Amino acid sequence: MSYDPIISLRQISKSFKMYEKPIDRLKQVIMRKNNYKEFWPLKNISMDIYRGQTVGIIGKNGSGKSTLLQIIAQTLTPTEGEINIYGRIAALLELGSGFNPEYTGRENAIMNGAINGFTSAQIEGRMAAIEAFADIGDFMDQPVKTYSSGMYVRLAFSCAIHVDPDILIVDEALAVGDMQFQLKCIEKMKAFKEQGKTILFVSHDGYSIRNFCDEAIWLIDGEIHQRGDANSVTKDYEDFMKHGLDSIEADETALHDEERSSQVLTINKVEFRDGQGEYKKHFQFGEDIYIELDYQLHKSQQDLVGGIALFDKQGTYICGLNTKLDKYKLSELPGNYKLILKYDKIALLPGTYSIDVGFFESSGLVRLDYKARYDSFRISSERYFAEGLTFFEHEWSLER
Repeated sequence: MSYDPIISLRQISKSFKMYEKPIDRLKQVIMRKNNYKEFWPLKNISMDIYRGQTVGIIGKNGSGKSTLLQIIAQTLTPTEGEINIYGRIAALLELGSGFNPEYTGRENAIMNGAINGFTSAQIEGRMAAIEAFADIGDFMDQPVKTYSSGMYVRLAFSCAIHVDPDILIVDEALAVGDMQFQLKCIEKMKAFKEQGKTILFVSHDGYSIRNFCDEAIWLIDGEIHQRGDANSVTKDYEDFMKHGLDSIEADETALHDEERSSQVLTINKVEFRDGQGEYKKHFQFGEDIYIELDYQLHKSQQDLVGGIALFDKQGTYICGLNTKLDKYKLSELPGNYKLILKYDKIALLPGTYSIDVGFFESSGLVRLDYKARYDSFRISSERYFAEGLTFFEHEWSLER
């Protein structure tokens, strides 16, 4: 990473005029009446991003993430403040931006290259690579308005990466593409990172940002609430978002991922057993618990990551473990497997506990299969000895 900023923002604010009725716009022009309210999605943003950094941007919907990216990509002009960009930007923002729907994919690719300063000969030299990566076949010569959302994303990402950008900006548009294309895009983003390019990555998924980004920026109501190492910022953000959102997000995640799970990997079954090999779901405090995760890998996948997360009945996140953090390598060859996690002499206090199980590609940006609150087990004890979630070995002493 260089210590020269490639993106520099100083007191950036953005205002939009909001009218109650369309005719109020006309009244303002003709009668000079200000019949509008001002909405400020960004307020006094100052920051530097350096060459070679990969920065995640998180925040609730409406926090100003997309507006900030559009200003950095220079598709929006700030109302106040100064912005300096020292390199070529390629941006994959919200679906529907950047292309003329009446033009063909090829014509849009040519225009995109021209906007980025390439000559006709340079664009022609890149066209074969753009077509190959997008892989949309004859639709390359059809109007973009006939594209599915997946085809649109394929072409948009292919155009973005083939203009040799110094800065790559990726909003959550990649979630629209199919899993195979997502994996191809992630590999390209990893290559960009290794080449020392700057990447801005927006996601609501803290796990993805922790695995892929060096730093994270958390926006609240158009202002930078927190900036720092990706692990600390995303953990604080997740704590902030927990109240009332856990069950909704878990259900949506499970539904979304079940639609895609069979393409690369499928989780077939999860079972619990004790140290004697007995399969059960009711354990005593202090027992060893084995979680057996049966899955099928349909296609070869390098650096596969498997993980299990543990929650109490209120949805409190107790512990999340995965094979990447523990440097435990999984086979990349297609086949049927059983991944086993052992909790030694579990110290959870009596209660019911549920698990999430999932598999990811190496950076954590694509979930190959994920089951939220997939199953649960119960801990019991014949004696009353502590309160809370877990038990700590301890001793008392008294001094005078």
